[in-house]
Amino acid sequence: MNAFTLEPMPVTAVGEGSVAGLAGHVRAHGSRCFVVSDPGVRDAGVLDTVTDALTRDGIEWTTFVGVDPNPTDANVAAGVEALRGFGIDDAVIVLVGGGSVMDCGKYIAMAAPSGIEDTSLAFSPELDDADQIDFATLAPAAVLSAPCLPTIAVPTTSGTASETNGGGLITRSEDHRKLTFINPDVQPRAVVLDPLLTVGLPPGVTAVCGMDALTHAIEAYTSTASNPYADGLALQAIRLTGRWLPEAVADGSDVEARSQMQVASHLAGRAFSSGPLLGLVHATGHPVSALFGAAHGQTLATMLPHVMRFNLEAVSDRYADVGAALGADHDPLAAIEAVEKLSATVGTNLRLSDLGAAARDIDALTTDALRDLIILNTPRYPSREEVGALYELAM
Repeated sequence: MNAFTLEPMPVTAVGEGSVAGLAGHVRAHGSRCFVVSDPGVRDAGVLDTVTDALTRDGIEWTTFVGVDPNPTDANVAAGVEALRGFGIDDAVIVLVGGGSVMDCGKYIAMAAPSGIEDTSLAFSPELDDADQIDFATLAPAAVLSAPCLPTIAVPTTSGTASETNGGGLITRSEDHRKLTFINPDVQPRAVVLDPLLTVGLPPGVTAVCGMDALTHAIEAYTSTASNPYADGLALQAIRLTGRWLPEAVADGSDVEARSQMQVASHLAGRAFSSGPLLGLVHATGHPVSALFGAAHGQTLATMLPHVMRFNLEAVSDRYADVGAALGADHDPLAAIEAVEKLSATVGTNLRLSDLGAAARDIDALTTDALRDLIILNTPRYPSREEVGALYELAM
């Protein structure tokens, strides 16, 4: 059994209407709110629901909605400028949205007190494009000049589980590379899982977010750093996703389905955040979303069956468990077929060519995938030729 450490998790309020208690979570860490969100959440009226709850309880707030679907360093810089204009004294950053909002808001929480330049070292180092890895180079090197601002997460999607950790992804504008950052101090101090805030999510977004949650759970369960705690969470997340994602996609007003998918996403996030992390599906998916602007969950849905087939011999017993959790036979091939069936049911069974990629892009995608630190715990470590072959199969 792999060694693992269980750290205290934030207060997590789960249930319909739980956003009404947001002000109490804020007052535990400050008195003023800088609310980070995006135009879609604002236009859907969800942001008003959150700010109305703050207003009713006398919390001063302002909003920043300048977050792109794949957040960039420019989004972070604009957010830092807006936050400094609002004032960072006694401020709490409330993250209202999906993973893009949360990643951007976390980085703003680091950068506003210390400065963009100081936090640039928070990005994890890139791997050399080689089969041999120098693990001595992988330790984060960030030294911040000031403490991070506290964050509180209010997810409006069910997939990224960014509320469960202090990491994230920011796209570097100069070369469209997705870079990973990590800082435990920006892990949310409280989480509000209110399914009513996800009811207006369109079917396509619901589907890709659900496939993101499924991938988190499968990669955590088959990681070389898996542990019994994560295993239990991951398998339950797989069961819930297989059962409830089709219903959430078919009827977005089904609050029970929305509730179950919120919990599934959160469990999967707690699973991979407890040590296993993720693997090759994410490593191959990140470059596609960075280069072509495709939704993160969609890139994972596209790559997941191909990576599962690649990993099959290394984790066949675990894939059999995945098959059973999805309601199929306790068989590794049945697991892959169940994943493909679920993806087809919810409409995420797209190829890379559907996302804008072409054969000429495979070399660049392969290079970026092999540089991604998230690849390290994958159960079968690939060569450059094998990653390229996976992209060819998915094309």
